[in-house]
Amino acid sequence: MSVIVIGSLIIDNTIYVQKLPERGETTFAKSSLISYGGKGANQALAAHLAGGKVNLIGCVGSDSEGDRYKRHLEQMGIDSSFVTTSQNHETGSAFITVEDSGENSIVVNSGANQNLKRNHIEKSINLIKTSEIMLLQQEVPKETVQYACEVGKKYGLKIIMNPSPLSPYFDVNNFPSDILILNEVEAEQLSGEKDPLKSIGIFDKFGLESVIITQGDGPIIFKNSSGPIKQFQPPKVQAIDTVGAGDTFAGTFATALSNKKSISNSIRYAGIAASISVTKPGAQGAMPTKKEIESFVI
Repeated sequence: MSVIVIGSLIIDNTIYVQKLPERGETTFAKSSLISYGGKGANQALAAHLAGGKVNLIGCVGSDSEGDRYKRHLEQMGIDSSFVTTSQNHETGSAFITVEDSGENSIVVNSGANQNLKRNHIEKSINLIKTSEIMLLQQEVPKETVQYACEVGKKYGLKIIMNPSPLSPYFDVNNFPSDILILNEVEAEQLSGEKDPLKSIGIFDKFGLESVIITQGDGPIIFKNSSGPIKQFQPPKVQAIDTVGAGDTFAGTFATALSNKKSISNSIRYAGIAASISVTKPGAQGAMPTKKEIESFVI
């Protein structure tokens, strides 16, 4: 089964500090890193490295960064045929500060990602028809994501929605999906309930196949429709950089599901991949291969 990812491509500019600065505070960096990111591309690469057959739909700018990004995708084994160069736009960028604990703060300049429109989905209909799983996020225009959901439903794809970064406009009812992946903050914002063991049941009313709530290094909580709440504790590791961990989880989960693993086993597999990813700096450069994940399992 194949996975189609529709989402953002961003150049990550990461600075490592001892502690995140307070408002008005100036601090000195220990080191810095420029790398490839964006939730769409991150999740596509995670899915690919985990052994999935993956296609990515997105936009880069008509600049040197956009050209380099498309070459990077090809070098990593991801077909960039459906990554469009948006004229007169710059490639998206993110400015990330990571402290010693691995926690981070991020500011995003969307750039060309905001030019991913309905027509890009329409031009990719034949690709969508031949896919089985669609993976979506929220770093591109909401209208595009909504239309992608409608098209995915029309052609019978299983739709995985990871509504990150969560925006005030997001309403589960407006983005018809099968599986919802949230972190604990997003779950609280959408449900109004702080305790994820309580908030997860609130999503039953949306008729989703499954809801998954990640909690950093805490237990992953998940619930199938009308089923009991279950938990999986991912491996405890020494976190260096948590940037991209959620994307690693989502992409690896999509591949595991496409390879006919059960929801429970797919969550377990993706949780291990996410744990591995936080032990190395950067987003894409920290993502594990299928061999690394399965070696960790053993």
